[in-house]
Amino acid sequence: MKKNAPLAIIGAGIAGVSAAVYAKRAGLDFVLFEPGPVGGQLLLMESVDNYAGVNFGTKGHELANNLSHALSELGIEITREEITKIEISEKKLKINTQENSFSFEAAIIATGASFKKLCVNGEDEFTGKGVSYCAICDGFFFRNKVVAVVGGGNSAVEEALYLSNICHKVYLIHRRNQLRAIDYLQKELFSKKNIEVIFDTTVSKLEGEDSLKKIALKNINTNTEKTVSLKGLFIAIGVNPNTSFLKDSIKLDDSGFILTDEEMRTSHNFIFAVGDCRKRPLRQLITAAAEGSIAALGAYKYLKGGYVSA
Repeated sequence: MKKNAPLAIIGAGIAGVSAAVYAKRAGLDFVLFEPGPVGGQLLLMESVDNYAGVNFGTKGHELANNLSHALSELGIEITREEITKIEISEKKLKINTQENSFSFEAAIIATGASFKKLCVNGEDEFTGKGVSYCAICDGFFFRNKVVAVVGGGNSAVEEALYLSNICHKVYLIHRRNQLRAIDYLQKELFSKKNIEVIFDTTVSKLEGEDSLKKIALKNINTNTEKTVSLKGLFIAIGVNPNTSFLKDSIKLDDSGFILTDEEMRTSHNFIFAVGDCRKRPLRQLITAAAEGSIAALGAYKYLKGGYVSA
């Protein structure tokens, strides 16, 4: 195992793999860190329908397998250790894991993001027992049942639409008086007879025995409460960036997303950030892949003092 190299790439989702491929093509020596499976949130996607050059309907896990194959074909090995801390000096990086300490001259951070929680009573207790953060992963278990989705953005509406083709009834619960999802998704949502949207409402408690049986709802305008009997609750209220190990190391926004310039450079010109851990206007696979390539070439320019053609 290499303990020293010019470049560290942290994360092997599509952004990190893209960075690794471009770094390899540029002739850079690097270490790729990923404690989990290659592909990240790709593994939670039923299909990939908007990635140029990929067949319509390609399964997320199929594209993740392609990423793994690309790494293997290029001879890129993965260090299966989770980063716990980065220490930054003037021109050096010390990266610590639970097992080892590494030294680098530059880094590309591609650690992605994790699902936000409601943080209400019963959520942790019933996670995996009726509570899920991925309809595509778990929707099958609720076939012909009554379920609910919490959220009002694109992801929540997409989850509700997906579940409407599996489940008997789907509630979409949103705390505001209108959805934030784009128009065409809303149009499709309101055309579904087995989806009921509940506005101005939050989930206050989850109840059950061995599994989830019902949820308590509270109207934020009237403070009235009611319960809804169901079998599944899918939470789609956003994500938190996986950047806790960067606290006090580089500049983050108020939500913890990494701030960069258009070349993916952070507040330190030898540290780059790409993908869902970065503050960005569009969270899509295609933008994550593009950011990975940009960061890899930026790292090359920093380390070599020049530019390399893709």
